[in-house]
Amino acid sequence: MIADILHKLPLSEEEKTYPYYPRPSLAGPERCIRQLVYFGLDMPKEPLPGRTYYVFDDGHWHEELSIDWIRKSAFEVHSQQMKVDCGMEKGIHLFGSIDGIITDIVAQDYLLEHKALNHFTCQRYWTGKELPKDYITQCCLYLRGLHKVNPDLTMAILLIKNKNTAAYLEYLIRYDRNTDRAEVLERVNSQGEHIDMAEVIDNVTSDAFGKFALVQDYIDRQTLPKRQYEPDSWQCEYCGYNRICYANYAEEFKELKTAQMLPDEIADMVRYRKEVSAHRLEMEKEEKDLAFQIKTMMKDADTREGRAGEYICALSLVERVSIDKKLIPQEILDKAKKMIRYEKLNIRKIKEGGANEQI
Repeated sequence: MIADILHKLPLSEEEKTYPYYPRPSLAGPERCIRQLVYFGLDMPKEPLPGRTYYVFDDGHWHEELSIDWIRKSAFEVHSQQMKVDCGMEKGIHLFGSIDGIITDIVAQDYLLEHKALNHFTCQRYWTGKELPKDYITQCCLYLRGLHKVNPDLTMAILLIKNKNTAAYLEYLIRYDRNTDRAEVLERVNSQGEHIDMAEVIDNVTSDAFGKFALVQDYIDRQTLPKRQYEPDSWQCEYCGYNRICYANYAEEFKELKTAQMLPDEIADMVRYRKEVSAHRLEMEKEEKDLAFQIKTMMKDADTREGRAGEYICALSLVERVSIDKKLIPQEILDKAKKMIRYEKLNIRKIKEGGANEQI
């Protein structure tokens, strides 16, 4: 009665549209510049699924919940949603609204920036595989603006909440206005782990202003920059401009030049790639052979779980359901089809007096 209609309700309301303007939340290096140009050109984009509105809405409530819990600690939270003038550079003037400022028991102030993210994104940050550069840039732009009213406020806490598990991850960031340098000092998670990072990002806010200036130049000239990501990336998959961005992709691809002399740097990378590939295939084969031998010896001993030295070895039965497409009417299959684009790299080694060798 209710579950099947809730996601449809936002779609029945008049959709709010916001014009493009440079702002800190769009400033980071990972934000696709081509997407921003489409936004600035007011190009139509695909409507969001109804559930996406709930994802955006519950992000706001996650922030409120987190701040409510912070208030129950020794920290004081104030200046929520305060407007900040982040300055002007390269003809671009940036304004934003901060999530708040927190003050600790020794009267030290920190900018607080809160993000509520999905589990998979949080895991990439939690394990240190990626650095949230867009959010770090946003923090530094706010600190740049706050420097005008409080030069002593140089530290930010980027607090990330996992919306699936309620786990928290924070980054302690120091911003130097004079050198325009961001230092990511530490990463802390809600399990009490403190990881020293000492990551440095130079020209962090200047690069953001430069990016917006470049976007404006493309908008003024009514042209598009090159795509920042590959077509099968998650950034493209979830972009509202995906369809218009790749509408003429096949034709563009055919127009790329062939029989060109490429830089020696590419030749070096190809040689290294061949070496890596050879080791990977060799190790994968050895891994499969060892797994087969271990499973065989365990079954010979009528065992599916046991201890081997400092390891526990366990066999589990995995069942996978597959779909027999022959049993599905063709018209249903046609409706379920989805175009997936990706660029495949083929490399051939040139042989004198013979056919090229595929690598």
